[in-house]
Amino acid sequence: MKRWTPSALLAVALLAVASLAAAQGTLQVPSGTPQPAMRFGNFVEVGNDVLMHIIATTQFAYNTTTNFDFTNQVRDRVASRNPEDSIAQGGESDNFWMLSRFGVDFRYQKNTEVQLVLEQRTNLDGNTTDDRSNSSSPGGTDVFGRAVSTENKAMYCLYCWLDYKFEGTPMRLRVGYDLWSVDQAGLIGDNDPRIAVFGDFGNFDVMAAAVRQYANYRLGLTNNNELIYYTFSAGYNLRPHRFQLDVTYARDRFTGADTQLFGLRGSPLGYTGQKQDSVLISGSWGGRVGPVRALVQGMVMVGDATGANAAGIAGAGLTGIRAPGREYSIFSYGAVAYAEADLGIIRPFVGAIYGSADHDPTDHQLRGFDVQPFATTTLLTGTTWFAHLDTSNTLSARDYSCPARFQGLGVANINTPGVSAAPSAPTQAQANAGAPGIPGRGGPLVPTNNPQQVIAGQTNPYATGIGVTAATPGGGFNECAHTVTNPYNDRLGASSHPGIYTPFSNPGTLIIPVGVRVFPLRGYEINAWYMYKAMIDTALLEAAFAPELAVRGGTIRKGQYNEFGGSVLWTLNPNFDIRLAGNISLASGGTIDLAHLGNCNAPGGGGNYTTSARCDASQPAVRGEVRFRARF
Repeated sequence: MKRWTPSALLAVALLAVASLAAAQGTLQVPSGTPQPAMRFGNFVEVGNDVLMHIIATTQFAYNTTTNFDFTNQVRDRVASRNPEDSIAQGGESDNFWMLSRFGVDFRYQKNTEVQLVLEQRTNLDGNTTDDRSNSSSPGGTDVFGRAVSTENKAMYCLYCWLDYKFEGTPMRLRVGYDLWSVDQAGLIGDNDPRIAVFGDFGNFDVMAAAVRQYANYRLGLTNNNELIYYTFSAGYNLRPHRFQLDVTYARDRFTGADTQLFGLRGSPLGYTGQKQDSVLISGSWGGRVGPVRALVQGMVMVGDATGANAAGIAGAGLTGIRAPGREYSIFSYGAVAYAEADLGIIRPFVGAIYGSADHDPTDHQLRGFDVQPFATTTLLTGTTWFAHLDTSNTLSARDYSCPARFQGLGVANINTPGVSAAPSAPTQAQANAGAPGIPGRGGPLVPTNNPQQVIAGQTNPYATGIGVTAATPGGGFNECAHTVTNPYNDRLGASSHPGIYTPFSNPGTLIIPVGVRVFPLRGYEINAWYMYKAMIDTALLEAAFAPELAVRGGTIRKGQYNEFGGSVLWTLNPNFDIRLAGNISLASGGTIDLAHLGNCNAPGGGGNYTTSARCDASQPAVRGEVRFRARF
C-alpha cells in the first residue's frame, strides 16, 4: 500500500493540472474574468508565464520467437513469469504487451523547466489487465523447476527532472533523471539520476555531471560504498561537422561492499572487497561529406582494479588459489563507425563496432572492452546513426539465448533444468558448473597457471563452466552474450579472473552491419540489413569449458551470429505509427561449438556425458514483432 500512495498522489496531481488546461481553453485570472488560453507550439499557458505540455504515449506490441537458442532439441522458455518482465518484451517470448506513459512538462519564462513522466510496462492477458496486487502466477512450480512469480503491477517515474538556465550567462543546470547521453555514439547514456552543468558558447559547448549508479543506503551502509561516475564532455560544431571529446570516470566501491554473505554475490554485487576505478576516453567526429553522413568514434579504457579481500577470498573458497587484494591493470580499446549515403529514396549503409578482448584469465590485466565497470545499457540506437537497427537482437534488443541452453550443464537434476546446481563446500568449486561425472568436474580446487588443464579428481579454478555467462538456468539462459542495448559481449567472461567480477574480462566484440534504408512514399520507411557478430578471442570460454572440450574435442571458434533483419515503419500521422519487424539469425562457428558442449540425450540431457549426443545449432533463431504506437 505504501508504494502505491506516492504514485496515486502524483497521478491525481497530473490529472488535476491537465483538467485545468483543458477546461474550455480558458484561464481564470484574479479578477475572475475568463481569458483565452495562450498556446505556444505544443505548450499551453496555465498561469502567468507558466506553460504546460501534456506527454502521453500508449504502445501495444506482439512479440514472438522460435528456437532462440538455435536448436529445436531443447524446449523454449521465457526468462521470467513476472508480467512486468521486460526481457519478454524484446527477447524470447510469445507475448502481447503494453507500454503506457503519462506526464507533463512545465516551463516558466525561458529559464525554468520541470518534467514528470510516469510509465507502466505490462505483459497482457485477461488477468493481468485487472488489478493483480498481491497475486502470483498460476500453475505453481513450472515444468523447469522454477517457483511462481508475483504479478504486482506498478507505475513509476521514468523521467523526473528540473532544468534552470542562469540568465545572462551561457550556463545551465539540470538535476534529476532524464534520458541523456554523452558521446555521439550514445554508449554512455541512460536515465540514471545526475547533477549536470552545461555551458553553451556558440559553436563550442561543454558539460560536466555526477551520476549516482548504485547507492550505499540500499546495502544499509553509508560513506565509501557507492558506485558513482562522472562525465565530462566538450564539443565543437563546424557545420555540418561536429568534433567531440568525452571522459567518463567511474569509481566503484559498491560491488565489493560488505554484506552478510562473503565471496561472490549475485548481481549487481561482485566479490567482497573488490574495487574498480576506470576512465573511458572517447574522441569522435560526426558529419556529412556530400551525400554521405558518417560517424567515427574511438575509445580507450584505462584504470586499475583490486580483487577480493581476505573475507571475499575465503567466502568464495579461493584460499590458496588467489591472494587477497590482487591488483589489476585495466587497458582496453574500442571503436564505432557508421556511414550512410543519401541517394534519394534509397540510403545504403555500413557500420562497424569493435571491442578488444581479454585473452588470459591468469594474469593481472583486464583487456576486454566495455563502456562501464558494471553491466549497463547504452543509447546506441537512441542516436540518429543506429536508430533504424533498434529491433536487431544482435545489436540492441535482447540477445539470443545461449546455444542449446547448455543443456545438461550446471544443473543438479535434468528434470529441473531451471534450477542451478548448488555450490559445494568452500574447499571445492561449484559441484556441477559443467557436465557431471567427467574429469575436471568435482574435487578440490587446485592452483594452476594453465587455465585449460584438466585432471581427474581436481577442479581448475578457471573452469567456470556455465558461470562464464551472466545467463542462468533460472533465467532460461536468455540473453547469453550482451546486455540489452549494449552491443559489446559484456555478459561473457565476467567471472573468468578468480577473485574479481568485472565486464572488463570478456572475449571482445566485432559487429558489422550492412544494409539499406528505403523511403518509397511519404510516411513509409523500410529497413533491411545483414549483421555479423563475433568474438575476438575465445580463450576465456575455452578455459571455462575445458573439461567438456576434453571430452568433445576441438576448440571454440569466434563467430557468433549471422542476422538477417528488417522493419517497416508506417507513420499514418504525426502521432500514430505501426511497425512490423523481424529477424532470422543463423549460428556461426563459435555458437555451434558451444551448442556441441550440451547434452542432447533424451530426455533433457541425462545419461553418460562422454557418450551423449551433442546438441546442435542447426535451426534459425526467429523473432517477429508488430507494434502500434500513439504519442502526444
